[in-house]
Amino acid sequence: MPVQFAVLASGSRGNSTLVKAGGAGLLVDFGIGPRTLEKRMESVGVGWKDIHAVVLTHTHGDHIDSATLGRLVTGEIPLYAHEAHRGPLSRLDHLDALDKAGLFRAYDERPFLTPDGLRVEPIELSHDGGPTFGFRFEGRAERKARSVSMGYLADTGVWTSAIADALTDVDLLGVEFNYDVELQRQSGRSAYLIARNLGNRGHLSNAQGAGLVEAVLQRSGPSGPKHVVLLHLSHQCNRPDIAVKEARAAIRASGRRVLVHAAEQGVASPNIFVVPSRRQSRARSTANLPF
Repeated sequence: MPVQFAVLASGSRGNSTLVKAGGAGLLVDFGIGPRTLEKRMESVGVGWKDIHAVVLTHTHGDHIDSATLGRLVTGEIPLYAHEAHRGPLSRLDHLDALDKAGLFRAYDERPFLTPDGLRVEPIELSHDGGPTFGFRFEGRAERKARSVSMGYLADTGVWTSAIADALTDVDLLGVEFNYDVELQRQSGRSAYLIARNLGNRGHLSNAQGAGLVEAVLQRSGPSGPKHVVLLHLSHQCNRPDIAVKEARAAIRASGRRVLVHAAEQGVASPNIFVVPSRRQSRARSTANLPF
């Protein structure tokens, strides 16, 4: 049985992604309102009753929504966030209620388990939104099934060898392909915003994202990534066809066959059911993990 990975919204107007394994759903970020989020979940066959946890990458406004935070409280859904996220989150309504209900769970650089057994490995990134993280997820669709591993990395100005190592041998790789450099420079945006996006604490360009994809593929075994998902495409400074072309060129250079999907802002897409590979997961022992 496969594990579900569905991008519910991706871009500067809101971000949220579903990972569902063994009947338990986890949201990565909650940057759209609860009604829209519910409709997007319904479009991929999931409801609020299926969401057992939320994990936060960082606290920029396109990744958090006050009304949706309130929905986590009423649904008794725990939020996993870095302790440094607490301050920015306190500007939203409902954080006190979330805290009082014991639903705020602080993570650090160590891997942890959600209550339903999904393993989450935080990967620290370089972004100007305070502490920002990508994640490596490991989960099983059924108790005795082989595990599925997924990498999720958006909102970072650079990537490193350590990041590529952390994403080695995932079954699905989600990577930011935010902008085309020439479209960014010709966008008419302020010089400050252009420099910010091009900088080491901004976003990954198509070329940078492709470089990370190639590095992960080079490090991975024969059954490495079978899906690459392009995340956080800029509406103004990118086009899906440009981003997909650059990703495919990197994949061809590796000599592999990998499906490429470009995430969208206005609809839940892609919705992927990931089948476990024949090899065992690289996940380390979870015996002493928190939570």
